[in-house]
Amino acid sequence: MTVAVFAGAGLLLLVLVILAGHRTLRSGGPTGSGVADGMGNFIDVFDPARARADRDLKSHDNQGAVTPNPDDDDRPVRVDLAKGVVRVKKGL
Repeated sequence: MTVAVFAGAGLLLLVLVILAGHRTLRSGGPTGSGVADGMGNFIDVFDPARARADRDLKSHDNQGAVTPNPDDDDRPVRVDLAKGVVRVKKGL
């Protein structure tokens, strides 16, 4: 008799969990995204090297050039060998 009561309670609990999970996933609101974020953190636990690599690759999307590439007009010294002229930009 005790086994039947525990089995019935366990089955009822399982049905409630399934219904709540289904409702959470279908709502798509803030509760759904929280569940998705929580499930996505499992990779940090079971494969931390891959998680670090994924975060590193994602950080490259926000990366920019440290210094702009110099144009022809930005050169501090210009040497024209054909004319034999050397021009030095002021402010050096």
